[in-house]
Amino acid sequence: MSFLNPITALIAAGVAVPLLVSLYFLKLRRKPMAVPSTLLWKKSVQDLEVNAPFQRIRNSLLLWLQLLLLALLLIVMARPTQRAEVSPGERVVIVIDHSASMNTQDVDGGGTRLDEAKRRALELIDTLDAPGSGNETSGGMIISFAERAAVVQAFTGDRGLLRSAVRAIEPTDQRSRLGPALGLIEPFASAAGDDAAGLTVYVLSDGRVHREGAEALGLPGAEVAFERIGGTDTANLGFVAASARRGYDDPSRLSVFARLSNSSAAAVNANVTLAVDGQVVRTRAVTVRGAEDGVGEAAVTFDLQLSGGATVEVFHDRADALPADDRARLRVVPARRLHVLLVTEGNRYLRGAIRAVDPERLEVVAPSEYEALAASGGLVSGGDGSAGYDLVVFDRYAPAAVPVVSSLSFGAAVPIAGFGMRPSAEGSPTMQAVLTWTRDHPLMRYVVLDDVTLRRPGRLTVPPAARVLAVGLAGPLIAEVRRDGRTHAAVSFDVLDSRWPHHWSFQVFMVNALEVLGLGGSADAGTAAVAFTAGRSATVGVVAGVETVGYSGPVRLSATARRGSASLPAFPRAGFYDAADPGAVRPPDDRLAVNLLDPLESDVRAAGELQVGGGVTTPAAASSLVRREVWAWFAWAALALLGVEWFVYTRRMRV
Repeated sequence: MSFLNPITALIAAGVAVPLLVSLYFLKLRRKPMAVPSTLLWKKSVQDLEVNAPFQRIRNSLLLWLQLLLLALLLIVMARPTQRAEVSPGERVVIVIDHSASMNTQDVDGGGTRLDEAKRRALELIDTLDAPGSGNETSGGMIISFAERAAVVQAFTGDRGLLRSAVRAIEPTDQRSRLGPALGLIEPFASAAGDDAAGLTVYVLSDGRVHREGAEALGLPGAEVAFERIGGTDTANLGFVAASARRGYDDPSRLSVFARLSNSSAAAVNANVTLAVDGQVVRTRAVTVRGAEDGVGEAAVTFDLQLSGGATVEVFHDRADALPADDRARLRVVPARRLHVLLVTEGNRYLRGAIRAVDPERLEVVAPSEYEALAASGGLVSGGDGSAGYDLVVFDRYAPAAVPVVSSLSFGAAVPIAGFGMRPSAEGSPTMQAVLTWTRDHPLMRYVVLDDVTLRRPGRLTVPPAARVLAVGLAGPLIAEVRRDGRTHAAVSFDVLDSRWPHHWSFQVFMVNALEVLGLGGSADAGTAAVAFTAGRSATVGVVAGVETVGYSGPVRLSATARRGSASLPAFPRAGFYDAADPGAVRPPDDRLAVNLLDPLESDVRAAGELQVGGGVTTPAAASSLVRREVWAWFAWAALALLGVEWFVYTRRMRV
């Protein structure tokens, strides 16, 4: 037997027991009175002798009864519990969180939160009834959850199988999502109904779970018990974001960004170090403010010259309870040079502007040659080693179909529904100017069009999803639209019918267009690093002829290659994963960087409650697992003893 409130009961005992005992030797002094005889007052004289201070207490049945009554009341206050056997036929689902935050080392006796959760789960399994009729829907079930949920052991009454399933759960550095676990339980809860045997779900977690998908799932007919693991004030400092970008004007200049999160109440000072290929480059001191309503954060930036590929790590020197987020890893790829295809009958201005950007490959083809190339699939890289193109530039030519790569058109537009070009209306001014343009768009960054004159520029027709970047007298002059993950930009006029090629802003526009469109869109332009998060899978490029690829790291991973690529399973742990055969995969996939980078997992303060479907909240209970309160038994015993004490007291008062 154990108690939920032992400290409160001990404090009450320290006050109540001395007061009760004092009533038997420190009673109030009675007023003396003269009587003719003491024969009938003999018993009263004995009481007066007892009232004398510091006299030896006589053996009194009433005192013992009152002490016993007080003891029972104090036990009720301490809320006694006992180990409970699960009722025969009752079904129990044990849901164990093995996400990144469950690796926090803050439990009594050492070990991680996952170790504590598994220990408590084994205690619960010991209370299950022995195997009976072999009903597959009775007994216990074990479910583990992190980024995904899995049934580790289906319903069974075999305690040995259940114990083995609990012990087989491995730690991960993935984020915690409760929704998939509830989805696995919901069919059993719905099937139970009101007439079926009870279904009890024990969720062993620190409560740091992502809620998407959990609100829509309920467990009707099931009783959910949240067993909180870990402390509510555990401090941790970890990286929650990391990236690297190259400069637009100087691709060899690399900027590494990292953001730190602090879950403790006080500000934290730490040294953040940048390492390239295992060699320390520089260290910076950073102060991360303390958490008030949420968590404290601070950002740090490192600038260095690095034109080639490398492995980059940032880490701090602060000791905390969760090591998984103390480092952030990036796989920096070499400064990228573009493959550009120019479709023109001859335009030296466009050719010169593209060459000024210094692409790795520039090919010039006529419109008829382009259609044959596009029909053969030559625009994209293939498994035969063909490189493909990052961007197609059309000069006064509208292709028959939308290209499968991003494009830039002058005096034309790709055939997207609602996207086209109309010539200038008759009677419109021959020479026109640009009225306004969007200066904050990546394509128009640093572009100035105030003194650019255009000869009959025409206008673009744009669909609702398009973005207009420049407007002239008749309408849109420059616009972009996205389709199938690619960006297609169009300029309504022929550059040869304008003074723009002689203006410095034309070259600026071409640099922007080639970098933004060629690098896959404005959101990713300049991105220089590849990294993955634990719980997510990755697709790697495979050399022709290779059938399987393998990686070694925190765990071993392997996948089958198909059509020049292989899809690896979800990463369970953070760290570097190196290809078993570097020559079998295409760089930079020979080494994969995997991080935690999740603010919720890095905030390791255990939650006070857990929401499960429909807004129902189950509060965290202190050691409620496999314990049932039995204070009511002691309360009834105290009531019965009170009746006995009253009877003894009334008998004693008779003269």
